[in-house]
Amino acid sequence: MTLKGKIIRKVCLRKIVEVGILLLLVAIPLGSGCLFSDFYIALFLRVFIFGIMMLGFDLLAGYCGLASFGHAMFFGTGAYVTAIVWKYLNDSVWLAIFIGLGLNTILGYILALLCVRTRTIYFVFLTFAFSQFFFVTANSWRLIGGTDGIAGIPLPTLIPGISLGHRTSFYYFSLGFLVIAYWFARRIVNSHFGRVLRGIRQNEERAKFLGYNTSLEIRKVFLISALFASVAGTLMVGFQPFVPPYYYHWSLSGEFVIMEILGGMGTLVGPLLGAAIVIFMGDILSTWFKEAWMLCLGAIYVMCVLYSPEGVTGILNNISVVGVLKKLFTRFKKGFYLG
Repeated sequence: MTLKGKIIRKVCLRKIVEVGILLLLVAIPLGSGCLFSDFYIALFLRVFIFGIMMLGFDLLAGYCGLASFGHAMFFGTGAYVTAIVWKYLNDSVWLAIFIGLGLNTILGYILALLCVRTRTIYFVFLTFAFSQFFFVTANSWRLIGGTDGIAGIPLPTLIPGISLGHRTSFYYFSLGFLVIAYWFARRIVNSHFGRVLRGIRQNEERAKFLGYNTSLEIRKVFLISALFASVAGTLMVGFQPFVPPYYYHWSLSGEFVIMEILGGMGTLVGPLLGAAIVIFMGDILSTWFKEAWMLCLGAIYVMCVLYSPEGVTGILNNISVVGVLKKLFTRFKKGFYLG
């Protein structure tokens, strides 16, 4: 098979898998209540919300090579803006999304001008510092609840008269946003802009010699990732109508980094798998080990970094389905002849 044929085959296989997973996710609420508990709908909702967040984060960290340790500030800003809009202005989900996007556009543009001046560990520390500034402000400013956060948030409406308060309706709404976010991120990755980002990650000096304004390109992807985080913050308030200052905390940004590395950087699919692993494993481990579940998750993270730096997607890419089937068939034949 030629190289072109292999590429076409790989793309077709990826699309078949994507459609299959989407159909499975669409069908999951149909079994809720009879096949499994409604609690798993809530877990999948968290995966969708953090998945949107991680798609934007992967564009910056995975494809551009700049890991932010302060992206919780955009997530938290989207959540706080949504809470204020729904509680004091209007319960329209679209109004909250647009106002959150507008404010995070301004915030992301300003912080991009300041943070993109640095690289490597200095970029990490600068984004961390700004995130902590927002956390301290939200934690101490009584006007937005202080340490108590914002509670008593009404349920959102899609349009006047149609509420998103039911868990199933919000499930499909969030799934729709995840599909749109994945399509948009995939278009960016496959575009000329996406190739420039990969070039910056591999060798920024060479990209500059080719005539690209690398700082401008990084500011663009920084702003795009901030907008993804803003939408995720809005959806989180619809899922959980309470906004604590924790949404600005560095530990939440740390969770984003863990999801990114566990799943596999620079793959789009990897961070989605990483979000699902952290959320579902957190639920399972917290049931088994109570307070020690974070220690177990940390051990899994360390093992992944040491033995599979490419994450779960790296493991899956190295597994050949045909090779596995051949090994199983060979073992079956040996057992048959020995019998």
